[in-house]
Amino acid sequence: MAVKSNMIIIGSTGRNTGKTEFACRIIEKHSRQNEIIGIKVIPVDKNERECHRGIDGCGVCNSLTGDYKIIEELATDSSKDTSRMMKAGAKKAYLLLVDRNSLEKGINEILDLLPDNAMIVVESNSIRKAIEPGVFIVIKEFADHTVKQSCAEVIELADKIIGFNNLSWDFNPDKVLIHNETWILEE
Repeated sequence: MAVKSNMIIIGSTGRNTGKTEFACRIIEKHSRQNEIIGIKVIPVDKNERECHRGIDGCGVCNSLTGDYKIIEELATDSSKDTSRMMKAGAKKAYLLLVDRNSLEKGINEILDLLPDNAMIVVESNSIRKAIEPGVFIVIKEFADHTVKQSCAEVIELADKIIGFNNLSWDFNPDKVLIHNETWILEE
């Protein structure tokens, strides 16, 4: 497992927990003084034909023909998570569509594209199985006690579990700091 102290991974126990907004606040705060790269990871089980998010018709998952697919975001004006990362100040943003069995291979390929001194913000649960980041945060909806499978597999590795109440978090994104090219949390 690769150790990347210049990476923060933001996962969640479920959908709609504000993880992209949390990531964008971190990017916005630090992008003036640091080169920030945003990555959204969508793990796919190529043997399943149903969308793991319950959304029919977008075609993203079905577009994976190999072990992984890396898509660089170029727009800052759409509602896609990677576009929102760009708008927040990321120098580059990527979507990593990856077969669950190829997580390490996919993330290593995308890391080879990045400058060594870049600070990386990743939105994913599953990628924590392949990378030991500087910080791993999990966001949990206060009212929802379920935990999706991808999070259940890695939640015990979280450096911080943050509560979300549909409006705000119980931990301010401004307390995510960079020190000596390493992500840290100010408690």
